[in-house]
Amino acid sequence: MQEFLKRITPDYLKKYIRTYRANQKKKYTESLPKLTQDEVYSILKDKAELKKGDVAFIHSSVDHLNIDFPFYNIIPMLIDIVGEEGTILFPTYPKLTSYKFLKSGQIFDVRRTPTFTGLINEFARRYKGAVRSLHPTKSCVAIGKYAEDLTNTHQNSPYPYSDQSPYFKITHYNGKIIGIGVDRTFISFVHCIDDALKEKFPVKVYHDELFTANCKDYSGNIVEVQTFAHNMEMMYFDLPAFINKYISNEIVKDININGNKFYRAFSKPLFDEMFRLASEENITFYPKKFYRKNQ
Repeated sequence: MQEFLKRITPDYLKKYIRTYRANQKKKYTESLPKLTQDEVYSILKDKAELKKGDVAFIHSSVDHLNIDFPFYNIIPMLIDIVGEEGTILFPTYPKLTSYKFLKSGQIFDVRRTPTFTGLINEFARRYKGAVRSLHPTKSCVAIGKYAEDLTNTHQNSPYPYSDQSPYFKITHYNGKIIGIGVDRTFISFVHCIDDALKEKFPVKVYHDELFTANCKDYSGNIVEVQTFAHNMEMMYFDLPAFINKYISNEIVKDININGNKFYRAFSKPLFDEMFRLASEENITFYPKKFYRKNQ
């Protein structure tokens, strides 16, 4: 029904609805108590449980966070918390969906292709010493001790969330997933379960076509990277509802500070439990209507 309504709604009306929703969200965010830099630092350390040496994957939206300091101070703040022995990561997707980007034939430039996953992420992409994975549609940028190790094999698998990806590799370091200005709706890591099970996963999440994308690496060389693209018709799911029902609060915890949203998740226990649910009980965060017929 949702897809049908999108198809029949005129573009001008879609634009009006998007603008109206954005303005309403902005008004709501501006009505929240402002958080100081010291308060956000304390939330990340004490509530989100970040500490020295952590590997932390960050999802963020400064537009949905009412702060009284420059947003770009959040990255030095995170670096200070995890220290020289730690690493922080951010998703750096292109503007288009994976399928549309790959169909367009655009060259992904690891140095120059911007990200449209938020202001903090774009700032992180440009940060001194940042290392970005060579993947045309699901790249990540990492800053810190393990940045190279986490990003250097992403291009080796056609499955963007496979064990070659930074998303999965954080489990090797007992990594944490942190939301800043967002709730548990935004946890890209959950797709690692899709790619771990591949054809055995109950939902066919990718288009059949295996794309070969031209990517420019840090040396300026063109590297051909093969990858699948998500079928966006399968990407309608209620992740918070799934987590509330099946995942313990010790593994994924929402943090609400006077309406300002944060969360903390432990990657390894989350993967293990979601993998068990999918492989043993046929339970995923996707609606049953999307399950393969033989499932």
